[in-house]
Amino acid sequence: MCKNQYVDHRPAHSKHILIVEDDPVLGDLLLEALQEETYQAFHALSGEVAQSILQTEAPALVLLDYHLPGINGLELANWLRSREECEHIPILLISADVPREVSGKKHLSILKKPFELETLLQSVAEMLVSGSRDASGAEKTFSHITSAQ
Repeated sequence: MCKNQYVDHRPAHSKHILIVEDDPVLGDLLLEALQEETYQAFHALSGEVAQSILQTEAPALVLLDYHLPGINGLELANWLRSREECEHIPILLISADVPREVSGKKHLSILKKPFELETLLQSVAEMLVSGSRDASGAEKTFSHITSAQ
């Protein structure tokens, strides 16, 4: 892996979160905020790098930008859901403009940019505690994020 394509900032004894964000400044901000909350974080700068990570790692949550170089966030989410060992992983799609094609995707929760950091942290905490699906398999909608349904 390219040195500047994947940044691993993982303190011990925490849940792993994969951040897929091509903006290195925003990615670093998210890493720092999650670390302050004692989460472990991986940062991938592209969908392709995230796919490589997901071949060997199973994070507890994926924070996913839509606009990425190469494979976009929706394509990566669909790829992730197609893998049996990853289908349970909650995905929070983060985007300023959510494309029309996302509206029917039940496997995504959406947080629109710009967002308050506290809103993101609350969403992360809720998704890690309860996952993104209820007992019937239906997508959960969180009070401060939009469901893609």
